[in-house]
Amino acid sequence: MELSKLEQIIRDYAVDEGILGKKLPDNPKLEFSYTINFPPNNPKPMKLMILKPKDRKAIIIQSNIQIRKEHVDAINKKDPLGLKKFFIIFQKYMLTKNMLYNIDLKKFRYSIIETIYPDGLTEQFFYTSIRAVFNTSVFMNMILMDFIMGAISGKSLKDMDNLNFYSGDSMFT
Repeated sequence: MELSKLEQIIRDYAVDEGILGKKLPDNPKLEFSYTINFPPNNPKPMKLMILKPKDRKAIIIQSNIQIRKEHVDAINKKDPLGLKKFFIIFQKYMLTKNMLYNIDLKKFRYSIIETIYPDGLTEQFFYTSIRAVFNTSVFMNMILMDFIMGAISGKSLKDMDNLNFYSGDSMFT
């Protein structure tokens, strides 16, 4: 099967830096999808995803994070409202970084999302966007570790919970 021009550009950029992972299984809603292993040449790179939905012009760079059960338990042991506080900080940080996100509070997972439109796709912007998703993911992991260690506590949930602009678990409708 012949690759689209956009898919070929993405593949070339990723191959040039040694970050192209596996092609993901075909999905009827996606034109193409790949994993990206970032940072390059790292023995334990983070797995990001590059997705091109069929119904959109843009490509999506996405990091999906599942908080491990033992981490959820450790946070809850330190503070029963700790996870809610973490996700409030998460939302605020995503807004300051101009990142899109999804949150699944029931399953303790979240996604960090960046979108690139083809008319703005340059090699520099592609890598800057990948670094932005990666760095945001790492930062939120550091905040999560702070909650696990009890370094973030004491602040009242009432003082933090001022983001009631969403329907409950996502900034998307």
